[in-house]
Amino acid sequence: MLYANRIVVNRMKKLDNKGSVSIVLCIFITSLFATTAFALDIGLVYVEKVKLSNAIDSAALAGVLELPMDSSKAKIIAIEYLNKNSVSENQVLIEIVDGDKAIKIEANKEVEHIFASIIGIDSSTVQASTKATVAPLKVANGGIKPFAVQIFKFSYGDLVTLKEGAGDGYNGNYGAVALGGRGAHVFKSNALYGYNGTISVGDYIDTEPGNMASVSNALKNYINSESSSFDNFERDSIRVWTIPLVNSFELNGRGELLVSGFGEFYVENIKSKSGKIEITGRFIKYATSGETD
Repeated sequence: MLYANRIVVNRMKKLDNKGSVSIVLCIFITSLFATTAFALDIGLVYVEKVKLSNAIDSAALAGVLELPMDSSKAKIIAIEYLNKNSVSENQVLIEIVDGDKAIKIEANKEVEHIFASIIGIDSSTVQASTKATVAPLKVANGGIKPFAVQIFKFSYGDLVTLKEGAGDGYNGNYGAVALGGRGAHVFKSNALYGYNGTISVGDYIDTEPGNMASVSNALKNYINSESSSFDNFERDSIRVWTIPLVNSFELNGRGELLVSGFGEFYVENIKSKSGKIEITGRFIKYATSGETD
């Protein structure tokens, strides 16, 4: 009888062990599922926050172009850009601040969870804010064309000569400058794709004497590969050039020019005649990110 009782007790112990393993396994699977769900939904929330930030940044940059002259239009354009990026007007607060020289956008968006709702977390709120201010650019980073224009109180749409033809320059200088090095090879690369270094207001840049006509055909073919016009072009158009503005070109041959600012121009025409190259463009309004002065 005692022997039989021992068998029953031992069997009961074996059953208890199996039950304990099952409980631990259930807890482990539940924890693993919850952790996976949490990680996936966190990734989703992060992606939506980045998209929201990009949307309000582009809206602010588009709207600020109308400041300080037309604050109402600045808001309308900002809303148009938000709608293009699937952000509703009801999700944002748009303010014109700093004496109509800046636009501020704050946004909130509810992100529905896919897996975390199983454990009771249905959604999260992502927030983003941005501010774009009208101010002169102090530092230009990359994409700078190797030409310089004498500073002037330009108006929107003014036709400006960005590169003089031979005979129209000052003592051998026709508007070309050396950025990141001298020589035709460096100049051609910068003319086509822009100088990728940094130039600041107050820096000195070297002139590149001579007409530099050897680059004219390649440059003309490059910009003509795009079908656009002054009245209809994209912000990333290859015809939109960032060019240093300088106080004067009154130098004999090689010399240094003081950078006083930066201008944005839409290139309309590149003419090459008798080994001479002339480039003309129109002054445009353009907002970009960078250090201001």
